[in-house]
Order: sequence, then structure tokens, then C-alpha cells
Amino acid sequence: MSARTPLCGWPRRDELLLTGSMAFGFALFFLVVYGGASAVTGFYTWGVRVDLPFERHIPFVPAWAAVYVSMDLLLLLSLLVFRTWREMAPFVLALCLETVLGAACFLLLPVEVAWPPREVSGGWASVFFLADTMNLERNYLPSLHVAFACTAALAYGERGGWLARSLFGLWAMAITASTLLIHEHHLADVLAGAILAWGTWRVVASRASRADFLEAIRVEALCARELYLFSRRHLRYLLIALGLYRYSLPRWRATRVARAGFCFLQLVDDVLDGDRPIDGEPLDQVDALLGQMETGRWSDEGSASTLGRVFLTGLGDDGARAEALQLVRTMRKDRERVRERRELEAEALRSHHRDTFRLSVGLMLHVAGVEVRASDSPALLDAFGWCSTMRDLREDLDKGLLNVPAEVCRAVRAEGVDPLRYEDLVGSVAGRAWMLAEYGRARALLEQAAVELSALEGRSGVGLLRLFHRSIRGFWAKRLPRKMPFLRESSEVSSWPSGAPTGGR
Repeated sequence: MSARTPLCGWPRRDELLLTGSMAFGFALFFLVVYGGASAVTGFYTWGVRVDLPFERHIPFVPAWAAVYVSMDLLLLLSLLVFRTWREMAPFVLALCLETVLGAACFLLLPVEVAWPPREVSGGWASVFFLADTMNLERNYLPSLHVAFACTAALAYGERGGWLARSLFGLWAMAITASTLLIHEHHLADVLAGAILAWGTWRVVASRASRADFLEAIRVEALCARELYLFSRRHLRYLLIALGLYRYSLPRWRATRVARAGFCFLQLVDDVLDGDRPIDGEPLDQVDALLGQMETGRWSDEGSASTLGRVFLTGLGDDGARAEALQLVRTMRKDRERVRERRELEAEALRSHHRDTFRLSVGLMLHVAGVEVRASDSPALLDAFGWCSTMRDLREDLDKGLLNVPAEVCRAVRAEGVDPLRYEDLVGSVAGRAWMLAEYGRARALLEQAAVELSALEGRSGVGLLRLFHRSIRGFWAKRLPRKMPFLRESSEVSSWPSGAPTGGR
């Protein structure tokens, strides 16, 4: 027979970081929900009496406050009992569900306590004050103190032998008794808390321990982490994250591929651009990911591999998978250009951007399951490329990525300045002429895109393309001119080769 795994033990540092984060997250969640319920019911002018006649004979014993506050210690033991995040997840989810159900009861059925006023002096006064503060006000039925203690006893007991079950059971019973002996709860509150614990653990434990459920939690946590890191770098990613979650709410499971896909592709882009520092050459890491994408043999080491696997598996279409591979190969060309200090002529640069957004927008529409396709509005794809270039121009130049046509770079150098320096580029005659030409080209593209989108009216997905069109137009009309006031000086399209001909595309 194999030896039983010890009930308690010290987890690995990486796992402790994860389980500790889960515990801390639950603590914040509890404070918001439990405290919020207490604050709301403070405005109530009524309450229900649930006390029984014999309860008036229950003595008030302040010393039992020490047992009452020991519930926090009982919960903290979870970090030693559940030594991996997969083991901790069902326990934390059960506590969260109990908190939500308890708060709903507090709001729908506020209870009025019938205990006489309590006065404590002497050595137990400070402990009792702590216990009374923990309980807040008006959050009585069910007793979450009892629910949490019983949940811990059930969860820990399943991992130990009869001795562990007995010890944790006695501890939970002592905490339950303490809620009555310090007159924090009535018997109905206690029974409701015990029933809540038993029912919740029975429902949650079996479901939340399944491998597919835990894998889904892992993927969602990785997506949330990546979206947080993106948002720290730029506020626009926070807006994208909020929009992505809003889109996902009605069909959460079905839209997981959209969340994983966005995070995967943006992470690859950040690695290639140098926005996500890594050890070694970014191309080597991206090539390793491409190998996994091509063979379907995923290492699941790190966020990129896991998110890539979920994304490609969820696409469910060989054509879409091929486009995802092509997109990553297209994205890696920017890193090659930086390494080789390569400059592209205007048409080649425009073609590169057009391919990038044809593939990325096409995958987004495919995942959304709509009728329209990226190729239905070629002007919008070119507008995407223009917006990306102008929005990130300074950052790209700082990284050595020249999204300025080679003929413009030559003209700027002829003026004796460096086109890789943003100030030199913007201050040069040739640089400003190019930017004015691009500004006029963008106007023509947006007008043409509006015509193309009108022709698509009635097909699903047009609204999404219109949203992008409005966003790019807002950047063209407001945000970019605030950064480059000289763009307002001329509304005419320059004759520079990178500009669009006057009067259309």
C-alpha cells in the first residue's frame, strides 16, 4: 500500500504564490460582498425575528470569543492543506459561492437579533471586540462563520484520516458553539450556515475538481493576467479587455477561444516588439511556438503555449488555423526588419500592413461567427494599417522599427537628420510632407470604407466593423491632430508617393 499523503505540508514556492493569491483574492471578494450587504441593510427599517424562546437561557461567555476568531486560523490552514492551486480552487470557489448566497439572504431576509446588550470588561474585552467587529452588523442568517468553519472541516477531513476528520469536526463544532455563547447568532442562523456549507461543498467539490473545469480556470486566469499586463502598458488595452468581457458574457464558454486568441496574438506581438522582455532572441521563442502550432504538439509551458493551444483548437477550421499560422509568420517579419535594419518601399510597407490586418481581422470575424469577412472592406484594412503606423510611430522608431517608407527615409536623410529619431522625422520637410499625405490618404480610406460598409448592411458583423471604423475616424479627427497640430494646416492630399490620389483611392 502507498503511504497516505500528509495532511499538511509546505508547498513549493511557485504554488504558494498561486494559492496565496487565491486566498487573498477571496479575502478581497469577501470584504466587498459581505461588507456591501451590511452597508445596504443598514438602510433597512425592518427585520425578522428568528430567535426561539429557550435561547434566552443561553449564557453569554465572552471567553468563547477566542474560539470565534480562531476561524481565521482554520481558513489559513488551507495554504498548508491544499498545496497546489488545483487543490485550492474547489475550496475557494465554495467559500465564494457561500458568500454570494449568504449576502443574498442578508438582503432578502434581514434578521433582527433578540440578544440583550453585551458589556465586556477585563482580559477578554479586546478579543470580544475583535470578534464583534469581524461580524459587522445585520449579516446574521445564515451564519457565514459557521458555514466557513464547516466547509473547512469537510474539505480538510476528506484529505485526512479519521483523526483529522475528528479534530477538524470538533474545531468546527466549537466555532459553531461560540457564535451562540458570545451572542452573535441565533440557532436558526447556525443551522442555516451548516446546511449552506454541506450543500455548497457537495455541489462544488465534485464539479470544481474535474480536470476540464480546472483547465478552464487556468486558461481564464492566464487571459486575465495577460489583459492586466497589456493594460498596464497602455490604457487602450483596458478598454479592449472590458469590451472583450462584455462580448463574452452571454456565451462565456463558447467565446473562450476569442479571449485566448486575442491574448495569444497580442502576447506574440509584444514579444516580437520587445514590449514583453524575455531571455534570448524573440524570434527563437516565436519560432518554437510556430513549431508547436504546425505539429499540434504543445508544451503547455508558459502562457503563450497554453493560450495558443486553446486558440488553435477552438478555431475548429483548418482554413482558420492556416490563417493563424500565416498571421504569426507575418508578425515575425517586423522583428526581422528591426534586426536587419530593413526599410520597405511605400507599396511594400502598405502591403505588409494590409496582410497583417486582413488576417487578424479575418480571424476575429471567424471567431465571432458572423457573415462579413475582412476582404469585404479593403479600405478599412488599409485604414487599420494607417492608424497602427501613426498611433505607434514614436514607440516603433524607438525600437528601431521603421514603418516609414524607404523613399521618405532617404529624403529625410538628405536633409541631414535621422528618420529613426521621432523629433527629426516630424521636424523635417520630407517627414511632414509624408505625414500630411498619409493624413489625407486616411481621410480617403475612411470615406471609401464608409461606402463599403453601407453596401454590407443587413449582414451580421457589420456593426463590429462600424465600431472599428468609428474608432479609427475618432483617432484621425481628434487624437492624432492633438499630437501633431500641423496636420490641421492642410486638408489637401500631398503629391508624395505614399499619399492617395486626390478624390479617391
